[in-house]
Amino acid sequence: MDTATLRARFERAVHEARPEFGQFFLARFFDIEVSYGEESCRVDLPVSDYLYNPQGSLHGGVLGFALDVSMGHLCNRFLSTAITLEMKTQYLRPVKGDCYCIATFLKKGRRLAFVESRLFDESGKPAAMATSTWMLLAPESGQGGD
Repeated sequence: MDTATLRARFERAVHEARPEFGQFFLARFFDIEVSYGEESCRVDLPVSDYLYNPQGSLHGGVLGFALDVSMGHLCNRFLSTAITLEMKTQYLRPVKGDCYCIATFLKKGRRLAFVESRLFDESGKPAAMATSTWMLLAPESGQGGD
């Protein structure tokens, strides 16, 4: 483990973190990049060895973090700020390098959003996926459904 890099990343995250989407402490610590498509959100996660589990692959909690962030940022960008009510994660293969995930809506309601995110390894192979339900905190009027 490169402890100098880890300390530098931690210190940078402490100094750069703000209570905003894409800028909160964990986003800065994990050094994620967030971008948007047409009703989609992509999160790129650069991987370092200190994020690995004892088996030598990216820890499932880190993958869950990236999946959750992609879905939360999707809701915030296209609907409103939202909170996770539930999330189911499926791990398909170990990840040993950089990865990215893409979140899209399954269904948008007035108060709830149903979202999925798929995570891919650096070769583009599916490595994990999650589905979740989000409660919108400031929903826009005129949205149909639940």
